[in-house]
Amino acid sequence: MSALEITVRGRAERQYRPEQGTVTLAASFTEPTSESAHAKALALQSEVVAELTRLDETDALNTWHANDIHVFGHRPWVDGKQSRKVLYTTRIAMTAEFLDFEALAAFLVDWAGRDGLTVGHIAWDVRVENRRSYEVDVRREAVGDAVAKAQAYADAVGRGTVVAVALADPDMLGTAPNESVGPMMMRAAGADMGAGPTLELRPDDVVIAAAVDARFTASD
Repeated sequence: MSALEITVRGRAERQYRPEQGTVTLAASFTEPTSESAHAKALALQSEVVAELTRLDETDALNTWHANDIHVFGHRPWVDGKQSRKVLYTTRIAMTAEFLDFEALAAFLVDWAGRDGLTVGHIAWDVRVENRRSYEVDVRREAVGDAVAKAQAYADAVGRGTVVAVALADPDMLGTAPNESVGPMMMRAAGADMGAGPTLELRPDDVVIAAAVDARFTASD
């Protein structure tokens, strides 16, 4: 009897506590003149940068960036008619990666209600230096899942121990089912941001998932 060929997809996932939270910020003002909008946005940005610099010195931050500025003019609509008067907006975007979540909560309490400052979503993640080792562990478990699946199939038809002959990221073997799960996925749920002195952030775990396609043979 010829060797039996078995192709399967192995999957695994692990949950990790978030190790950093990246918050997006924007200093934005709309004024009758571009000079006024620009000056107010720059002044607010300077205040925020001063606070982020202070926090960076206490190791509360991993890094921060002031990475975008958008300046434009527009004519607002009033009572269904477009005004002839042009208003000017300056928007300066910033991001800050917090390692200390208590410091992040305190920062939001102090700054979320500041005139002209928009606080966006928080992206939760594990630290870059830890992600690779986490991914190695999850990939190893995905391969183990593939081996277990293949052996179960072989056992079901009375064949012997399976031997791996090919491993690949999903859909690279050409015969595995076309599914949406990629070779490595990371997701983290955001936390609602509130205001007030008792703000507490409780982000969901970061889920790291892996999938692998594997081909095995099983003899008698």
